[in-house]
Order: sequence, then C-alpha cells, then structure tokens
Amino acid sequence: MTRLTPLAIVRRTPMSNCGRCGQPTCLAFGAAVVATGLDLSLCPFLDRAGLPETPVAAARDQESRDLEFIAALREKSAGLDLVRLAPRLGAEFMPGEPAALRLRYLGQEALVSKSGLLLDGREPEDHRDQILLYNYLASRADSPPSGDWVGLESLPNSISKVKTLATYCEERLAALFSGADPARLAAAWRAVDGVAVARSGASRAAEVAVLPMIPQQIIFWEAAPEEGFAAQVKVLFDRQALAFLDLESLVFSAERLADRLLALVNGDPG
Repeated sequence: MTRLTPLAIVRRTPMSNCGRCGQPTCLAFGAAVVATGLDLSLCPFLDRAGLPETPVAAARDQESRDLEFIAALREKSAGLDLVRLAPRLGAEFMPGEPAALRLRYLGQEALVSKSGLLLDGREPEDHRDQILLYNYLASRADSPPSGDWVGLESLPNSISKVKTLATYCEERLAALFSGADPARLAAAWRAVDGVAVARSGASRAAEVAVLPMIPQQIIFWEAAPEEGFAAQVKVLFDRQALAFLDLESLVFSAERLADRLLALVNGDPG
C-alpha cells in the first residue's frame, strides 16, 4: 500500500490548485487528509487506487504495527551483550537495571535499553526513531566505517530508495541552505555534532555522525541561474553503512537529519 504522506496524495492530483476540495492548494488538501482524515473523495480528480479509504484509521493501524515491531526489537535486545557491543557501536555501557547503552544521535543523548529508549530524557515522538536505534544495536558489525564516501545509488539494492532520499532529505536541505541565515545554519550544524569539511567545487559541505558509526556528508551547491542549475544537495554515506543499519533505517536517518536541521534553523530545537 502507498505510504500515506501529503506528497504521495498530491502526486495523484492534477496539481492545479482548483480549490474544489475546499482547500487552497493540492498540497494543503494532502496535508489535511493525513493530519485530520479529510475525505479523499472531496477531490474529484484524485487517483485513489491503492490508497486506504480511511487515512486516520490506516495511520492508527500503522502505529499499532510499529509498536508491535518495537516491542519485538526490545525483546531481542535483551539477549545482546551490551558490554561487548558498546565499543563497536561507539557507545558507552551504562550498568544498572536495566543495563543500557548511551550514545549520540543527531546531537542528542540516546539511552537505549530493553525497557525503553529516551532522547535527551524524553521518549521519541516518531516511532521510527526507536526502530532505527534498536536496529543499530542489533547490527553486530565488526569493522568501523571505511572512510569511503558513496552516494546511496552505489549501495546494494538501493535504487528504489534514491527518490525517497531526494524528496525527503536532499531537496528539503537544498531549499533550506539557499535561504538560511549563515549564523543560524552554523549553529544548527554544531547542534547536530556536524563539522565543516572541504569539498572541491561545493558551496558548502559538512560531515555529521548521525549515529557514532553512521557518518553522512552533506554537500551543497548554490544555484547558478545563468547556467540553468538549481540549488542542489547530495548526501553521501560511508560504504560500510549497511553493516550497521538496514537500508530503510539508513534512508530514514538522513530524513531525520533534514528534519532536525530545519527545526533548528527555524528555532525549534525539540
């Protein structure tokens, strides 16, 4: 079934902003469907094939599935040797009941145990953060990052995810970097533990350890209207990244990096 997002709905409309649904734009219609359960039939032109009839109920079903999966991942983590895993994952072992690992995640302190997960002392709002972090615990990778940077398309079986990465990470960051105040942007990079790096020909580049063994490079090129080039961002991953995260979690980690940078630049550190 199609992932229910405003953009997934907008792509099925004529994108004419005709207003017949009662919303000012097609994007506003998509957002209202996902957020409030607005009736899909209000758009007479919408291609509804494969979309759930009740989006809110579908979202609740997905939440239930996520919670069941997280419970299974927690149970699996109970059998892991956290003392042995800690140095492999760039984490600190925290003895106690339950024992936990403490590590950095997008500039936040993550505390992961079999009974739960906290980010800076709070439960994550997005269940996928928990899935990502528990998957990271279960990776059992034996070698550190290679230092060999590649695009997502160079990783195995990744072609289907290239567009997802572009839509939910690279395009959003290109728009952000084009108009962001340099001082606010620099502060946002520091807040996610990012450091500037040199990339020949790039307008700006930075490296962020999204997780201790999941570094990502963000490379930005300013628009060149006279040459017909729009602003562009390219995300690079370490070639060993899939030893620490599955492909879905890896792409989501880049999406969350974009979410966090946008929130920080716009004044919402949470």
